[in-house]
Amino acid sequence: MELLDMLRDYFEQVRSNSDFLSFLKELRSNNISYYIYFVSTGNVKFVTTTDAFVSMKSNRTILRVNSATCAGKVRLAARRHFTGVTTYDQYCRELARAGVFKWVVDLSDNTRQYWSQDNTILHVENVIQPR
Repeated sequence: MELLDMLRDYFEQVRSNSDFLSFLKELRSNNISYYIYFVSTGNVKFVTTTDAFVSMKSNRTILRVNSATCAGKVRLAARRHFTGVTTYDQYCRELARAGVFKWVVDLSDNTRQYWSQDNTILHVENVIQPR
């Protein structure tokens, strides 16, 4: 199976069953260093340990990202999603309303960084135990 097809399958699995730790394990086993998720489009850019990249396009409808940011709303959206209160799609909508343009998951640091359109970090959390 081609890498892009495997990544697409992994992403769909984590969206449906929320087993993020298995998702991270699969990414690491395929030499993914980090990935960037673009909230407005749902597109994902995976970067390997050799700095090659694979882009995955989404079929999701476009979300309008609020130009006004609120770090508190970002933290709340993350907490709600990772405790099972909201679905993945609700999480993305809440992040867009909070002004999140993209998030970056760094597999070596085990962090998720939420970024605004003006390239400001709004919130950083541990991906193993988000708070």
